[in-house]
Amino acid sequence: MFGLGQTKKKKESEANKRTWKANLKDVNINETVESNVRGVQHNREKSEKATARTTKANLRDVNITDTIESDVRKEQNTREKQWKITGRNQVKTNSKFDMAKSLFGGGGGPAPDDDDGIVEEEYSEEEYVEEEIIEDDYEEVEVVEE
Repeated sequence: MFGLGQTKKKKESEANKRTWKANLKDVNINETVESNVRGVQHNREKSEKATARTTKANLRDVNITDTIESDVRKEQNTREKQWKITGRNQVKTNSKFDMAKSLFGGGGGPAPDDDDGIVEEEYSEEEYVEEEIIEDDYEEVEVVEE
């Protein structure tokens, strides 16, 4: 008895929902506050990117001349290359060093020639001194920033 009218009300409410959804499908949203704000942001981003492109294009025409910093850096680079070459050569020299001969004095005369024609020299612990690169023309440059 109580449930007899329930089905009719349920059908009416579902019919109302269907008509309401059908009416909402016809709504077109053209302009909102968010779209207006985003439009302004988009235009600003486009203008910033265009400015960056033109600046980069204009900077291609700039000629860079030698500066004190580039000269100092070039000198440092050549010194660093020379240091690496010396290090590599030191490893080669150390690999030819015979510890047994230096400690026990074995083999009296000079060492036999290698393929490259260089005669090895014997070193004792007291005589062995590492080579040090000294650049006489090195000038200390003081950079003054304004």
